[in-house]
Amino acid sequence: MDRCRIWWPRQQDQSELESVSTRYLLFGWLFPHAGSVDIVVAAFVSEGEILRSFPNLDTFQAAIFSSNKRMPTVLQESAAFTILGDCVVRLPRDFEGCCVKQKDQPLRAQVVQTQHSDTKQDCSIAFNGPLGIEDQDQSESNGKWECDCSVLDGFLDTYKKSVVKGGDWVHFCCKPDKSLKCNLNQIPVLHHLYLDDQKAEINHCHVILYDIPVAGRNHFSLGEDAPYRMKSPFKKPNWINNLQKKRPFLDLDPIVLALNCSNSARLSVAWKTTNNSSTAHFLFATVFDALVQVAQHFTGIILASVSTIIYIFIQLLRKCLSHVSEHFILQKVFRHSWKNMHLRCSQILYWPIFLQDTSLSSSVNVEYAHRAAIQKHALWSNIIMDLLMGFILGAALLLNMETICSWIFALLHYMTDAVLRSGCVWLMGVPAGFKLNTELAELLGMISLNAIQIYSTLWFMVGGFLRHIIQGLAFSGILLGFTVPVSIFIDIIQLATLHVTMLQWLISLIYSRQIQTVTSLWRLFRGRKWNPLRQRLDSYDYTVEQHVVGSLLFTPVLLLLPTASIFYIFFSILSSTIICLCIVLETAICIIHSTPYAAVILWVTRRQRFPAGLMFLPMSSSSVSTDDDAPSVEYRSTSLSGERKTDEPIHVHSVPLVSELNCNYNTLGQVIGPHYQKVFNGIALPFCKQLAHGILRGTRIPTTLHLPSSPLPWMHIGIREYWMLCRRATKWGRN
Repeated sequence: MDRCRIWWPRQQDQSELESVSTRYLLFGWLFPHAGSVDIVVAAFVSEGEILRSFPNLDTFQAAIFSSNKRMPTVLQESAAFTILGDCVVRLPRDFEGCCVKQKDQPLRAQVVQTQHSDTKQDCSIAFNGPLGIEDQDQSESNGKWECDCSVLDGFLDTYKKSVVKGGDWVHFCCKPDKSLKCNLNQIPVLHHLYLDDQKAEINHCHVILYDIPVAGRNHFSLGEDAPYRMKSPFKKPNWINNLQKKRPFLDLDPIVLALNCSNSARLSVAWKTTNNSSTAHFLFATVFDALVQVAQHFTGIILASVSTIIYIFIQLLRKCLSHVSEHFILQKVFRHSWKNMHLRCSQILYWPIFLQDTSLSSSVNVEYAHRAAIQKHALWSNIIMDLLMGFILGAALLLNMETICSWIFALLHYMTDAVLRSGCVWLMGVPAGFKLNTELAELLGMISLNAIQIYSTLWFMVGGFLRHIIQGLAFSGILLGFTVPVSIFIDIIQLATLHVTMLQWLISLIYSRQIQTVTSLWRLFRGRKWNPLRQRLDSYDYTVEQHVVGSLLFTPVLLLLPTASIFYIFFSILSSTIICLCIVLETAICIIHSTPYAAVILWVTRRQRFPAGLMFLPMSSSSVSTDDDAPSVEYRSTSLSGERKTDEPIHVHSVPLVSELNCNYNTLGQVIGPHYQKVFNGIALPFCKQLAHGILRGTRIPTTLHLPSSPLPWMHIGIREYWMLCRRATKWGRN
């Protein structure tokens, strides 16, 4: 075995190892690799505490088995949660000398070469207290151990021997050391390691200190590399595919998963070995918990009842609207408003489903818990931010109603007189010096002016209800959020500019027919004919009469084309401007809906919850050791993926290479970018192509981005079932 990496929890390096007890059992996972081994330490429990908590070996093994069953299946397949070994704290100098005098030293790079005058000292050292007193015969009977440094008390020694005989066992020595420039007082030194009943020779040891992941605070992640796994547009050579199939030198996925589950394993072990509190404290805690549970129970009932009343009102409103004869027309005319109100009602009805979480992985793995929390809080945070922005918009509309009405009247007057009417009169003359067909220009101009006059008269009659419309927009924003009045405003813009859209459609129809006629007549002169079945041009022999008729038609159509083109360009510019304004508002609505406000707030407050890769920072050591009896030895370091390489040889004073496990963190763009990409991916480019194709060919122009609608179907369950669903959701949300 060439390398050994010890993943050591930082919280337990100093506080828990400085207690009275000198022997601890280590719980965690062991990942053997080809030529290396990773030891992930999750928890420390003193030997005496285990003997007091578990009466026999069967109970102890059942507790370990139950802790392992709580772990994710992927982690159970990689390694089992079990006892890794034991750890001894504050060793006497006799013990260090005994362990170092062996000729075949298990850790060549971390050997503690203390010089003792007595070179024939026996390896069996007796310890008082928790270590127990062992006889010489017992030491000789255990031929696997080169010293009595790992003799445990009670049934733990029997369990250890059975594990060593058929499994793995690690023995650590936490030795005080001041050479590292950090706050560590105890450095774990690997004494010996047994793998499959064989003692392993470790050449290089690396201690990696990590902060125990806690739900709601931090966790570890290797980062997202999905963009690098995308399929390339060209076929890769076989040697590249074979190279990608090779397993990496070090698979960190199960190790990171074990690190994220270490806190759950640590808490489960600590819970099984925690003694009861005092009677007074226990009684006070029981009474306080009972009062809190009663308050939460009544709060949950009230919240479930209010939600059920809202559910009944929404269902009745939808049923009444579905029986109205104009329901289909309203749904088509006000499609943006209908879609956003449907989304808002679905979000209100689906809140108990989003709060429920029955996954065991989210309670064990901190990374899964983080993702579940983001998904759980995404709905209500979106609703609250939408309502907050809607309240601001509604208050602004109500406070500035007179000013807004005057602005709207001025804008409508300017658009009707200065843009539409003046533009049509200008096109009926000599626009930009172009000589147009007077009769066709006057015909198109008079049709446009009449349509503008009729629509202006209708909107002058509707103008008396402008204040009521603004009040409706304001109250809809206060009650339903910012997106609902904006979507209603989009539908109002489309209704107010319906005459421009109809004129653009009429003139585009004339323009497209002229383009098609000119194209067909040009094929006639070339002796070609379009084959619609095979989608190609075929040769065709036209008669003389056909050529004469084609020549007579080609000349007037070609001469009338500039006049229709000028009117088409003018109304296409107006229609495209209106469409762009509606698309900007529609994009703003979609951004508000897709923004993960909960993730953004957590990123601002606790950036440690968004890791994006691991980073190993080696701790620097001083050149002079504080232990006079521990001379320096040479240590040749190795580097993991992402570690820093150090020059070799490095002089280390009886301690392994110690590094801190840190994380790189996502930027704000990396947090919210995937949500926007999920919504807008593959939409902008097809829309631009379709818009350009429609304007150039005179065909239909898209008026919306066709963004994905609400993924939530309408809820159809009974009132009692919905109340029970809300009641269970309050319990899950409280937990």
